[in-house]
Amino acid sequence: MPLPLAFLAPEVMRSPSRILVIKSRHLGDVLLTGPLVSTLRRNHPGARIIALVKAGTTAMLAGHPHLDEVRAFPVRTAGESRMAFGWRWFLWLRQLRGLGCDWAINTTEGDRGIVAAFLSGAWRRTGIIKGRGRRWRRWLLTEVVPRIEGERHTVVGHFELLTDPLPFGRDRSVRMAFADEDAARVEELLRGEGWDGRQALVQVHPTSRWFFKCWSDAGMARVIDHLLSLGMGVVLTSGPEARERERLTAIEAACRGRPMDLGGRLSLPQLAALSRRCRFFFGVDTAPMHLAAALGVPVVGIFGPSSVTTWGPWPNGWAGEGRSPYPEPRGVQEAFPHVAIQKDWPCVPCQRDGCEGSKRSACLEELTPEEVLPILEKVLAR
Repeated sequence: MPLPLAFLAPEVMRSPSRILVIKSRHLGDVLLTGPLVSTLRRNHPGARIIALVKAGTTAMLAGHPHLDEVRAFPVRTAGESRMAFGWRWFLWLRQLRGLGCDWAINTTEGDRGIVAAFLSGAWRRTGIIKGRGRRWRRWLLTEVVPRIEGERHTVVGHFELLTDPLPFGRDRSVRMAFADEDAARVEELLRGEGWDGRQALVQVHPTSRWFFKCWSDAGMARVIDHLLSLGMGVVLTSGPEARERERLTAIEAACRGRPMDLGGRLSLPQLAALSRRCRFFFGVDTAPMHLAAALGVPVVGIFGPSSVTTWGPWPNGWAGEGRSPYPEPRGVQEAFPHVAIQKDWPCVPCQRDGCEGSKRSACLEELTPEEVLPILEKVLAR
């Protein structure tokens, strides 16, 4: 059994001096941890707050106004021997323990975060354990937060980890920082694509590293051409992976007009700088969607097998008392200024990697431009 909280020293319970927030997941997951960090800062203003995240995701929290530091889990590099990596990991662990954290909060159910919380040396270790397997994990935590049944938005779910009273309430805003140099680089690239500095811009992000989340190429091309016909400057973005770039090239080839192509050419802060310039974001369920929403840019997101209730674009400052700004299990839903588009099929969301694990999602392949374009028109008419 985990140690009861009453075992902990009263001063640790009242006012933690160093808090470690652990998120060992992907880009969007890390970004959505921000409101938890901000809530901790609001209620523990004197504490030093450190985020520990997966390598390659630190940019999503770098520059966050309520974080003191962002660290990453070590990753074995190409050609590095096991012995060399083991030594480097040992040195990293010494640094982690040297932080002197007295409260570690693991925000996911995975083993890595639970073990890191334990090895950090924190007196108080909070986390979630899913299912009954691997009972040893319970011994590594001092506070196991029960998994409440039913879906809730990821941002709301993070708040459930804070079981103490919150006299100064919750901060419900997701934040993403970028520098002036990022904005300048984006403008330079846009000018190189023919932007005149006056034309209204729309960001279109058609790809994901998981293609079962992607809409049809023909549907994307149709939307791009429609936006171009309205006089909008359409800016295409994608991840840097070759297969995403290849898919973006195929979509661009299917267009009658010429969008601006910045696919794979932007860092994450530069992507944020681009989103901030745009009138709205249109794209699939992926990290750049959450990034645009964090900047207050209206999002029209296409969803397939994923849960909109859990992963819909977060409307900053949402003051609802429910579990999600998107209470329905499927269909078109609005949480101003954002709209999530999803088929209203009984099998949606299946939360699988395509139909029966096929890597292809019929709920996306059969979504038509006629279902999407009227929603875009409404957003443009605001």
